[in-house]
Amino acid sequence: MHGLGAERDFRAFKDALANPDLRQTRIVWFHLSAFLAHAAMISKYLSPINPNGIKRDRMKALREKLNVDAESEVLSRDARDNIEHFDERIDNWVSADASAILEIVLDDRAVYDYLSSYEKRIKRVLLENELIFISEKRDGSTLEISAIPGQILSY
Repeated sequence: MHGLGAERDFRAFKDALANPDLRQTRIVWFHLSAFLAHAAMISKYLSPINPNGIKRDRMKALREKLNVDAESEVLSRDARDNIEHFDERIDNWVSADASAILEIVLDDRAVYDYLSSYEKRIKRVLLENELIFISEKRDGSTLEISAIPGQILSY
């Protein structure tokens, strides 16, 4: 179910990006968040917290059956936490009295680098040409999730 949901929402996300009337709307974020939420559920099955007993057996069996190695980005807790703990980031922004919060689709990193150099918090940014999603982690550090396998970056 979550594999199908992830696939459908990723397609809808790409379609929204390609539509000039939707590219800068919350429809893009709706589909991207839904895709990441499905991926987070898959991650829970493949990488449970405290994998012992039956959880460990399930984890091993599913990883083997689905051919998921230990380096797979679907296992990242940072990506999973970004969706599941959005409320904590809102709390951070309110407590820091963030005056500017980025939520935008940008063509490339050069524009992002220019915008982020001015004390802005990052709700969600998408670098379209690289297909990189940028957000904040709970501690305010930056999280980048790439569609390129094996590239989840935090700094």
